[in-house]
Amino acid sequence: MPRRIPDYPDAFAGWNAVSSFGSLISVIATIIFGYILYDIFVNGKEVSNNPWAVPSYFTSIEVFNSETQTANTLEWTLASPIPFHAFNMLPVQS
Repeated sequence: MPRRIPDYPDAFAGWNAVSSFGSLISVIATIIFGYILYDIFVNGKEVSNNPWAVPSYFTSIEVFNSETQTANTLEWTLASPIPFHAFNMLPVQS
């Protein structure tokens, strides 16, 4: 679009409407995203220590029984959120 022109030609009216509509969608999406972040930080619940564990209603299926504890590394042994200074000394990989 030409610059420093107070009134644009009618040829740009459609694209101006598309641009305005896209800007409105972006503003609404940003507001919704901000609300979701606020809601998670204020009303969020703590997760379990091992979120990859298989739920109890899958324990009767043989495929899931062998993979019940798929995440058994050191980082999954801590509480969520991780407490400040969780380790007295740095962990050593075995």
